[in-house]
Amino acid sequence: MPILQILTFTLPSPSEAEASAHTALSSLKNAKAPGNFVLGTRTSDKSALQLTSEWHDPAAEFTPEATSYRQTVLSTLGTPKSLFHVSLSGSSAVSAFASGSEGPMASPLVEYVQIYFPSGMVDEAFQEKIESEFRQFNEICMKVVRGNGGLRYGWVMEEQEHEGIEGGKCRCFFVARGWEGMQFFEEVVKTKEYGEAVKILLGWEAPWELWHVKREF
Repeated sequence: MPILQILTFTLPSPSEAEASAHTALSSLKNAKAPGNFVLGTRTSDKSALQLTSEWHDPAAEFTPEATSYRQTVLSTLGTPKSLFHVSLSGSSAVSAFASGSEGPMASPLVEYVQIYFPSGMVDEAFQEKIESEFRQFNEICMKVVRGNGGLRYGWVMEEQEHEGIEGGKCRCFFVARGWEGMQFFEEVVKTKEYGEAVKILLGWEAPWELWHVKREF
């Protein structure tokens, strides 16, 4: 299965966030990024930058080209606030960076959702159930959605923590969906179809985090 690696960086004080982000992005613009990397800014927080990359072979994560670019980013942005990997479900032959229904990373804006479940609940049968119910949710939404890009989902490989989960230890279901612009996301969440579909996800009674990342380069 293809794997996403996601690094999040937080720039200095919020009052300086926009200027700091502009300076950092300007200095990285001329760095040669491999085709399986994308750097973006969280739309809700200009001080948060996200570096996302995809790997079909874990060994390729440490090729000279990838290592060189990653080190350039680290030397510019500093130590990442968080780092995790996502094992993507679905076709292993199609890149999440490709154009089309399975390539969210090709879009100018990507919606990310991370849903937290107690680690003890998550086995293969549970994962299949969650993925099946998510597909039901998506099928309903696709009847009215427009301006959307590709969609991929999977499971965070590292165990996570969440204060809303008893015991704190979690496994996370992860979704990445491309959009042509924020207006299309805002449009679909106002529809009757979305209102019905989201009841499926709310039925999980699980805490979740949703954010959007604007592609820079």
